[in-house]
Amino acid sequence: MQKKLIALAVAAVTSGAAFAQSNVTIYGNIDMGVMFRQGSNGAVASGQSQYDLQSAASQSHIGFKGVEDLGNGLKALFDLQYRISPDTSTGLATAGHQYVGLTGGFGTVVAGYLDGLRFGIYGKYSPFGNYSVASLTSMTTQYDRAANALAYISPSFSGFTVILATATNTQGAEGSLNAVHSPMTATSTGNNGDDRLLSANLIYANGPLSIDLDYETTRAVGYDRDRLYVATAGASYDFGVVKVSGLYDVIKGDVNSFIGGNTTFAAAAFGLAANQRYDRRNWFVGATVPLGKFSVMGLFGQVKDKTLSDADAWKVGVGARYALSKRTELYADFAHIKNDTNGKYTINPMGNGSGTSAGINGLAMGIKHSF
Repeated sequence: MQKKLIALAVAAVTSGAAFAQSNVTIYGNIDMGVMFRQGSNGAVASGQSQYDLQSAASQSHIGFKGVEDLGNGLKALFDLQYRISPDTSTGLATAGHQYVGLTGGFGTVVAGYLDGLRFGIYGKYSPFGNYSVASLTSMTTQYDRAANALAYISPSFSGFTVILATATNTQGAEGSLNAVHSPMTATSTGNNGDDRLLSANLIYANGPLSIDLDYETTRAVGYDRDRLYVATAGASYDFGVVKVSGLYDVIKGDVNSFIGGNTTFAAAAFGLAANQRYDRRNWFVGATVPLGKFSVMGLFGQVKDKTLSDADAWKVGVGARYALSKRTELYADFAHIKNDTNGKYTINPMGNGSGTSAGINGLAMGIKHSF
C-alpha cells in the first residue's frame, strides 16, 4: 500500500472565471495518453506487458477555488479539488486537496484534506513532477494527502518561508485505523491506532535558486515502537540554458508505525516481515533544457533498502514536451528500472502508487490541457 506523506503547497488563489460575490474560479487539467509497459528483471515476474489509454503525464482533475475579502487585509479562502479519470468516465468520487482557511499579513492558515509536503517537494524538484512513467516518486512510499490536517504558511522573509502542519489521523476518520496493526495490542477505542502527524518545511527561494528542507514524523496512538519519520532535502538552480535539480530523502518506520512490519499490508507493500522496520534512502538528480517551444528532460535516481538485502533499484527517465499554447502541450516519456536480485519495482505513472504497476520499461505519449 503506497500511502501519502504530509503537509502542503497552498497555491495562491487567483481571480479567473468569477461568479458573483467571492471570486470563485473553476480550474482543472485533462490528460490523455497511450502508455506501454513491459519487461522484467530482479524479482519482477515476466509476462507483464500492458497497453493503456489513460492520464499518463499529469493528474486529470477539476476544482473550485475562491477568496473573499473580509477587510483590514484579511481574506477567507477555499479550494475543493476532485480527481477524474477521463478514460473510464469516473469523476468527482476521489478528492484531491480540500481546505478552507484565512490569509493575511500573518500568513495563511488552512484546515482540511491537505497536500503532502514531502510529496510536493518530490514534484517540485523532479523534471517530470509526480505523475509520469519517468518520475521516481511512485517508488518512494508517499503520503500524497493528509486527512484531518491543519497547516500554517508564513509570509516570505528575505526569501524564506516556513510551513508547519499537523494531523490528528492522516489516513481517514479518527478512530478508524487501529485494525491495520497486527498484532492489534491497543483496544479499538477512542483514538487508538490513529496516525498523528507533525511536520515542518523550510523553503528558500531567491531568483534561480530554490531549496527545501523538510522534516516529518507520525506516531501511532496507543502503541510503542510506533514512530515514522522522514527527512528530505531538495534544491534546484536555473541557469537559463538548463535547470538542474536534485533530492535526497531518508524515510524510516518503527515496527508499529504505519509503514512498519507489524501492519496488515507491510508484507505485500514493502516485503517486510513481522517486527521488521522500514528503512530506505531515496535520491535523484534531474535536468530540464528549454528549446523554444520544446523542452527536454532527464532524471536518474535510486531507492536503497536498508532493511532487505539485494532489494535496491535505480531508474532512468527521459522525456520531451512541446507547447502548442500556454495551456496545451504534447508529451513523450520513457523510463527503465534496474532492480537488484530481490527488487520488485515496476513502472507506475502515479506518484502516490495508485493505479496499476507493470514491467520495468515504460513509454507514454499524449496530450494535456489545463484550464
